[in-house]
Amino acid sequence: MIITEISIDGYEEVVHGVDKKTGMDALAHNLEAYCASGYHPMADGIALEGMSLIKKWLLIAVNEGKNLEARSAMLVAATMGSTAFQKGLGAIHSLSHPVNSVYNIHHGLSNAIFMPYVLTFNKKEIEKKIIKLSEYLELEEKSFQCFLNWILDLRKELRIPHKLSDVANIKTNEIDKLSLMALEDPSTSGNPKKLSLKDMKLMYKYSLEGKLF
Repeated sequence: MIITEISIDGYEEVVHGVDKKTGMDALAHNLEAYCASGYHPMADGIALEGMSLIKKWLLIAVNEGKNLEARSAMLVAATMGSTAFQKGLGAIHSLSHPVNSVYNIHHGLSNAIFMPYVLTFNKKEIEKKIIKLSEYLELEEKSFQCFLNWILDLRKELRIPHKLSDVANIKTNEIDKLSLMALEDPSTSGNPKKLSLKDMKLMYKYSLEGKLF
């Protein structure tokens, strides 16, 4: 039997700026697990509550670095995300992994940047689930657009760049290589919409330009 201990010891010393990236990484794990193809109601339930904790505590944890209640909640939410994504992940992670390895971009930062582009790309396949999520998170409206606006507003409050080009100097001729890496990434199979090489190229292009689908 393997026993894992999670602890907040030392969390108040986390460098400012890292916490917002790792927090958005936790959100990406829970969100993609919830939206991933396949049937896993236990993973969905864990992911829903993980995102609820993130909505309540992420900004507090970032703005009040020594607030251990907020940091404890975020630690739990991150653990819930890593539990939930046994169901699968998706294109947020598929697109992130190549730029993480090739351009040394922080994984949580790239996940945060790609998030709205992948959400809008997958809209047709995930809209019903996102409406349910909006209700669970008690957003102003039970709609895909309201959830998207919450993600965009959260990124602004955390000062997350909107475009991939703000953090990486990716040349046009490099997109083909990145797209193939993304397509072959293990996370790709969990995306709710079946993906092609053309899709990967398009999502990279839109994220570099700052254009949502």
